[in-house]
Amino acid sequence: MLQILLLIVLLPFAALLPMALFDKKYSYTISILVSFVVLALTAYALYYSYTSGTSALATSSVYVSALNLNFALRLNQASLILLVMTSVVFFAASIVGKYFIRERDRIYNTIFLIAEGASLGVFIAANLFFFYVFWEVAEVMMFFIIFLYGGYNRRYSSIKFIIYSILSSLLLLIGILLLYNSVTPHTFSINNLIAASSTIPAQTQLIVLILFVISFMIKMPVFPLHSWLPDAHTEAPTTGSMILAGVLLKFGGYGLYLMFLILPIASQYALYLFLIFLFSTIYSAYVCLSQTNIKRLIAYTSITDMGVVGVGITAMNAFGYSGAMYAMFNHGIVIALLFLVAGTLDHLYGTLEIDKIKGVIKNFSGVSYLFIIGVFAALGMPLTAGFIADLLIFIGAVAAFGVWGLLPLAGILIIGAALFWLIERVFMSASKAVEPYNPLSNAVVASAILLIGVTILFGVLPSLFLSVS
Repeated sequence: MLQILLLIVLLPFAALLPMALFDKKYSYTISILVSFVVLALTAYALYYSYTSGTSALATSSVYVSALNLNFALRLNQASLILLVMTSVVFFAASIVGKYFIRERDRIYNTIFLIAEGASLGVFIAANLFFFYVFWEVAEVMMFFIIFLYGGYNRRYSSIKFIIYSILSSLLLLIGILLLYNSVTPHTFSINNLIAASSTIPAQTQLIVLILFVISFMIKMPVFPLHSWLPDAHTEAPTTGSMILAGVLLKFGGYGLYLMFLILPIASQYALYLFLIFLFSTIYSAYVCLSQTNIKRLIAYTSITDMGVVGVGITAMNAFGYSGAMYAMFNHGIVIALLFLVAGTLDHLYGTLEIDKIKGVIKNFSGVSYLFIIGVFAALGMPLTAGFIADLLIFIGAVAAFGVWGLLPLAGILIIGAALFWLIERVFMSASKAVEPYNPLSNAVVASAILLIGVTILFGVLPSLFLSVS
């Protein structure tokens, strides 16, 4: 059973060999097949964890003995939730890849598989060294996806993305090295660092805290370090937006969670971080109201949602932590759906300007209803994973911050208004319907149904995750 973790991470990298050997016309088939197998393996890991009642799995082998460094993977409740999310989003993106990317197929699918393997590795890496390595590889792959396959201003957006990413990664690396040198024996192991956390000097903890907070705030992102996100989403291809919002933003949230576990001093600054996340949540929600581009509007809702995740983590209790992981799961699935539909509208109508697309429900009622269900799921409708996430987060936030813990609900209400306004303007105005330029692919419908089905499944059966220790 332990080797399943190795298979999940290494399979996308191993698939690069047949990707290189077979004719390029098979590249999408290989990508879809590999992503499906990874999803199946992850589903088995979930089944095993649920039936056994524990997700405490780990595998390790010596990598550099002189540095006390192993190639180690681990699975716990938090990483299990994010592992399932990652495998679902990548499989959904692989299904529609051919519909949106129609040139340099083999290069795209090679980048796609590397990004998938690295993203999976981030969430189950057992030490901060490989957490950083996988993080960095995924970021570089996303840069190439935007740079090579993005829209008209892709060069500007991709360079802005990589500059912010390099800054985030550099701060993360410095913090990791400081932690490594602050404990005896020196170690990158997450569990060992948590166990030795009380021996880390307070000054070192404070420096690492500052480095990590800035790094993770860039990646989540959080105001005022968020400006790269709307630009990146506007220019990224649809599958790139699905992966970026659905998976890569969670690197920052998961890193923040690990930071609170490793650094005892973080508890002293939890209230200040809560206030930063609170402001970011409400600010980005208000900015969302003024957007005229569908992708930019959805991008700003991501900032609001990740701010709510930050609120859950800063609560520093079981409800807050579990709610934050569940919120990242729901956001990853649902935001991938919203960007999938947005990209489909761009393909169908040739624009993403809200004022230029009307009456989508008249031409494509199925896609319209899937988007509407996705909006309800994003806002925490009962029977979706978003409802469970919000319930847990705000129970934890009230326990930690009192009634002030409910204030982020204002941000959720505002983005709800923005999304329903979007639905009314773009989807429901059938009397002013605009005719599409291109046909709809069945692959889009299949991918959207998969994403909706997953958020409903884990909304109806939260015990699949929450009963696992």
